[in-house]
Amino acid sequence: MGTSLVLKLPTLPTRDQPSFRHRPVTRRAFLGGTVGVAAVALLAACSGDEEDADDSTASSTDSDAQTTRVVALNTGHLDHLLLLGIVPVGLAVAKSANGDPSGIPDYIYDRFGESFDLDAIEQVGLRAEPDVEKIATLEPDLILSNDRADEALLTQLRGITTVVTTNGGSELWKEDLGILADAVGKREEADDLLAAYEKNASDWADNRGNDAVVSLVRGRNDEYILTGPSSLSGSVVEDAGLTRPDGQRFSDTANHDLSVENTDQLDADYLFYSFDGGAESLTDSASWRNLEVVKAGNAYAVDMDAWFLNASLVAAQYILDDLKDRIGE
Repeated sequence: MGTSLVLKLPTLPTRDQPSFRHRPVTRRAFLGGTVGVAAVALLAACSGDEEDADDSTASSTDSDAQTTRVVALNTGHLDHLLLLGIVPVGLAVAKSANGDPSGIPDYIYDRFGESFDLDAIEQVGLRAEPDVEKIATLEPDLILSNDRADEALLTQLRGITTVVTTNGGSELWKEDLGILADAVGKREEADDLLAAYEKNASDWADNRGNDAVVSLVRGRNDEYILTGPSSLSGSVVEDAGLTRPDGQRFSDTANHDLSVENTDQLDADYLFYSFDGGAESLTDSASWRNLEVVKAGNAYAVDMDAWFLNASLVAAQYILDDLKDRIGE
């Protein structure tokens, strides 16, 4: 655009507000709300000045930078762009546990599908191997990748346009939100939204009056994975003032393998799990049925994509809402 347009976003909405849906309603649909409506207005304003927009470049340090054609290549990028009112023109995808062939999970459709045409986003291959030629044909003014990408790939991408890399990995999702927001000139909005989430979590912790113990486990192929404090879901549990079982307080990595023989490590006040990744479910085993948390009726299946496969503020709010639904006020 010829001039810089600053979009003021409201605080992060919760499921207490009315919901929009793009496809058949799922249990966890919640609203992008005013964020999406304002973003549509922004995009409409940009469309009349498309030629100038295509020539723009993104800066990771210029808070006034505005971008209109972004390609997102890694976890959390799509979530954060949509939250800030930007629909990417291209997206590298991973196999979604609960989504359609576009690779966009249901929780993203539920949150943003009514406000944005998500089906118009071009796929540019898988995250592990994006199609550089296809990316180039989209004429982006910003490509988002991460520091774990192959340097040869990053060199190719830099030959197309500005490339900004985030850290990657779920443990640094808050920092990655800031990096992305700087790149698209929306740091103030991102900071406000993150602060709203953190206040939501801390207020619930203060009002709840307990530090319940929460256990997290998921399936991956034919394996079981304990999710630790350095994961996205683990960080949300911590932000909400909840604690973890002794065997799930590791800090060396985000996840640890769990053997069937050690199912007792899952016992807690509340257990959140997803075995959509292909592992044979533990839920049919005697060891599972003998867990005190299962006997108490406090073991809950959750959405794999939001809880365990993505790393974003959108997913964090989803998880926080799930925790509040199950544990209560």
